[in-house]
Amino acid sequence: MQMLWFVVYVVVVLRLIPQYRQTILLIRANKCLLLLVLLAICSIMWSEDPSLTLRRGVALLATTLIGIDFVVRYSVRDQLRLLYVVLGLVVLLGIVSQLFFPSLIPSADFNSKAWHGVFGFKNDWARIVVLATIAVVSRSRRSVRAFLLIAFVILVAFGLIALAHSVGALVILVAMLLLSKTFSALRWRSMILAIAGLATALIVLPMSYLVFQNFDKATALLGRDAGLTGRVDLWKLTLSSIAKNPIHGYGYSAFWEADSQKAIRIREELHWAAPHAHNGYIDLTLGLGLAGLLLFAASYLIAARRAIDCLRRSVEREAMWPLVYLSFMFLYQLTEGSLVTGNTIFWILYVAACCSVSDLTATGQPVLTIESEFVAA
Repeated sequence: MQMLWFVVYVVVVLRLIPQYRQTILLIRANKCLLLLVLLAICSIMWSEDPSLTLRRGVALLATTLIGIDFVVRYSVRDQLRLLYVVLGLVVLLGIVSQLFFPSLIPSADFNSKAWHGVFGFKNDWARIVVLATIAVVSRSRRSVRAFLLIAFVILVAFGLIALAHSVGALVILVAMLLLSKTFSALRWRSMILAIAGLATALIVLPMSYLVFQNFDKATALLGRDAGLTGRVDLWKLTLSSIAKNPIHGYGYSAFWEADSQKAIRIREELHWAAPHAHNGYIDLTLGLGLAGLLLFAASYLIAARRAIDCLRRSVEREAMWPLVYLSFMFLYQLTEGSLVTGNTIFWILYVAACCSVSDLTATGQPVLTIESEFVAA
């Protein structure tokens, strides 16, 4: 796998060299994102495992370049088309694997009956199903056939997530479908949008209060306990570790390694070989401290503001995709490990979302309005 990724890195660098001007503009437009990546590499100076931090930090940088290349080469419409085709094939391959070769890919989960597709963990499989679904939902709908296809995909996604026994993925899929409808309202006039926002807040806030006041009953309805399968206790212990080293953390990706004494103590206390904190923001803070968390938050908020602005200026449905993916990333990091990880599609897509909404010209045109060479041809 390392050799395969190395070949990908080399190809991407060779592709970016002729496009160095636009690459530099994208980097300048996303300084906080670049600083976060550089901080991950520089954390070798205080890392618990410097060699591991260096390898994974370089992988994060190289994966960032893949995301930039994705934006340089393709418009958002083309990015989305490539994404749902590839993810659709992965989901189809997972279905075939489960139906005809169920023991071909071993599961690392305790629940051996849960579907895990072509992944070792059911939650990883469910996350890809959710991502594929929201990618299809974000495409243009210019015919009845397209509406029927989207409805069919949503129904299949719910079925696959149920077979995976992934409650978190189910909740996030429902939330993403609701959000994708809500984002369309961002194109309304400011006065109407403000009234709609106020009305929504008057409904959502009391409901949220009731849920938190009866959290144990709410989780019981989903078949889970109030401790979220041990996550709450895990978060308490990891937050105490953060408190001991809050500024720069323990080094990028170093805290949860097998030889980490701090991680060993947490695992022994919980009697659970936790691979990560099951919260991306806690994991990021463990590795890079509050400095890393603030850089990520800054890059995220800048990208979200730009994505909303681009959505309001565009009439194409695909213009919604950067904001949809940013929402997906925010939600998934609440209960799963950090997506600020090299050699993953999730970080590639985050970089692509940030760069696709970057203003690169004096006229304020975002990258997502620039058609790719393929479309132009």
